Amino acid sequence: MRLLSFLVLILLAGCSSAPIGVVSAPVPVEVGTPAAVPVEPSTPPVTPSATPVKPSAVKPTPAPKRPPVDVAGAVRGVQKSATVGALVIDRQTGAELVSVNPDRRFHSASLVKLLIALDVLHSGGGDRDRVRRMLQMSDDPIASELWTRAGGVAMITRTAKRLGLTHTRPPTDPGRWGDTLLSPRDVARIYTHVLTELPAADQALVVDALATAPRVAADGFDQHFGIPTGVDADWAVKQGWGDNAKVDFVHSTGLVGAKWRYIVVLLTEHPPSTRLATAASSVTAGAKAVNRVVSENEG
Repeated sequence: MRLLSFLVLILLAGCSSAPIGVVSAPVPVEVGTPAAVPVEPSTPPVTPSATPVKPSAVKPTPAPKRPPVDVAGAVRGVQKSATVGALVIDRQTGAELVSVNPDRRFHSASLVKLLIALDVLHSGGGDRDRVRRMLQMSDDPIASELWTRAGGVAMITRTAKRLGLTHTRPPTDPGRWGDTLLSPRDVARIYTHVLTELPAADQALVVDALATAPRVAADGFDQHFGIPTGVDADWAVKQGWGDNAKVDFVHSTGLVGAKWRYIVVLLTEHPPSTRLATAASSVTAGAKAVNRVVSENEG
């Protein structure tokens, strides 16, 4: 009886244990709501254009070009019947910036005083102070005296040959030195000779006399027409004015700019009825046109 009871107890104890080899159910774990993943906004698809877009064909409008400088036209704007010869040379480059009738012969008026001065200096004469005054004041009595002493017509011939002046001719009347003929190119050659071939002391005398020419010349004429009034730069000038039975002539010539970079020659002839003041004003108008040429060349 006791044995039976013992077996029943063993059997009941075994039934209360979990079966061997069976895994217990997992303990449930609370899972939170998953974090939202940021989504980039969708870009609308680009539809390629059927026709490619070309860059604009419109070009910027260039600045208008200034018309070329008309030196002769500027002179004739004041005196419409003027005959003009002009030459502007850039000594730095050798370029002829203006060239109007460069080989035409004009009556020299007082420009011949340059040749008188060069002949006197070349001969070693002792008239340096008189040469200076003749150039600076455009003194006619001194010019007449030195002209006669130098031989007049013969002096023109030998000086033209020595300097290589191809268009210079002496006057037909030996007593009228102002009727000597020369061209713009010959005048430019005279200034080149002064700057590059004269002895230093002679060069200094000539250039200083031309650079200090006063407004009122020895005969009372206002000699600051042309280059002195029309050009905005340093100058050293020899002017000319006069007439004969056939023509009036007014000229402005000289050296212009820093280190005398430019040689400027403006020669004009006018009908004999022209007032010299009007002719001088026309030369000033031409010099103002030259001033524009020089300014543009300077850049």
